[in-house]
Amino acid sequence: MPSTPTRLMSSALKSVLVPELKAAGFAGSFPDFRRDRADVIHFVSVQYDKPGTAFFLECGAHPPGEKTTSWGDVVAQADLRLEYVPLTERARLQGRGGEGGSSLAEGWFSYEGFGDSPEPYRLLAASVASMLPQIEGWLAARERGPNLSTMATA
Repeated sequence: MPSTPTRLMSSALKSVLVPELKAAGFAGSFPDFRRDRADVIHFVSVQYDKPGTAFFLECGAHPPGEKTTSWGDVVAQADLRLEYVPLTERARLQGRGGEGGSSLAEGWFSYEGFGDSPEPYRLLAASVASMLPQIEGWLAARERGPNLSTMATA
């Protein structure tokens, strides 16, 4: 099976970023991770664009326990995912941060034109891993680092 840019990026993230997430107490498998604590559940997810040339990390926190959706379904704590965290409680780690929850791909981590060598993908993955303290700051105290984009109004 030929290596595509997205496969190369995923491989780099799995070998560089995922061990950092695991060391921080997150469980799960690529691209979705969670960290269950007594008072909160933290989520981190890798999200790719459709063309397969860029990505961002999205994070959020949810109180422990089950969740009743707006349509009445009850979701057990074990089945909670980032998608159940309200948009205003999430943040995106991107190449460039900004207010208003920018979804513009030019702000995302781009690997367009990286070619077939795994090295540039690993370097980008290492750069993203070095920004994980910004995710921790958001999850702990809603601190907005320079590479975070949020939907929060406060």
